[in-house]
Amino acid sequence: MADSTAATWQFWIDVGGTFTDCVARRPDGRIVTHKLLSSGVYKGAAASGSTAMIIADPERRHDPPRFFEGWRITLLHNVRVGSDVRVETLEEDVPVLGFDPASGALHLGRPLRWPPGMTYELRCGEEALITGIRWLMGKRLDEAIGAVEVRLGTTRGTNALLERQGAATALVTTAGFRDVLRIAYQNRPRLFDLEIRKPADLYREVVELDERLDKDGRVLQPLNEAEVCGKLAGLRERGIISLAVCLTNSYRNPAHEQLVERVARELGFEQVSVSSRLSPLQ
Repeated sequence: MADSTAATWQFWIDVGGTFTDCVARRPDGRIVTHKLLSSGVYKGAAASGSTAMIIADPERRHDPPRFFEGWRITLLHNVRVGSDVRVETLEEDVPVLGFDPASGALHLGRPLRWPPGMTYELRCGEEALITGIRWLMGKRLDEAIGAVEVRLGTTRGTNALLERQGAATALVTTAGFRDVLRIAYQNRPRLFDLEIRKPADLYREVVELDERLDKDGRVLQPLNEAEVCGKLAGLRERGIISLAVCLTNSYRNPAHEQLVERVARELGFEQVSVSSRLSPLQ
């Protein structure tokens, strides 16, 4: 892929649970595409002509020149155990010093074992969307991408909700409302089931704070910062790294939620979402 001025590149990227699809408009107006794993890993197999210092893979001949320089490679081997096939790791973190797309040859930084049927995985440590941009622009790891236009869509958030995965999260709410999400709207999609099985909660723990605002946002019970510090510190000690903060009537007066957010960030929570900013309903 020929390199061009970064400022005029435009990208449309969809990051899914398995694959990332990239569409780009080059500076000359031509549309180019690339599809890769959302893990950012490139997989392949050592073909005939591979040696202890070179992995030959004809499938790599469509990749940009020198693209994999600076990447790390993991070498794998399929081992049959009875009727099962188990993948064993032969070597990890082998540096790639050079890449020749004419032959698909990956030149390695140290010698390795090469049993028949060896496969490999290439990693660079960057997110798939960045890797996709680099691939389309022909940029190596040591080259700056520059200014580009990117429109990004992703299903990762939806997948995390459906699969109940993601960061360890706690709900922070007003005292007396800890079960409001469990109660929800009392929808009964299977009304006549004799055994109701509710879905798992999206959060791991709930913290209730003694505070209250009226419907107009006036303070009925002030929020005690020391209480906030103590309860949030306990969450951090138990491995919680993400907070969803939803205090009653905060859309009328966000002061209490802002205090919780400030304390949470001071304590090192990685993600803090507050309802008064995300959904300021009137």
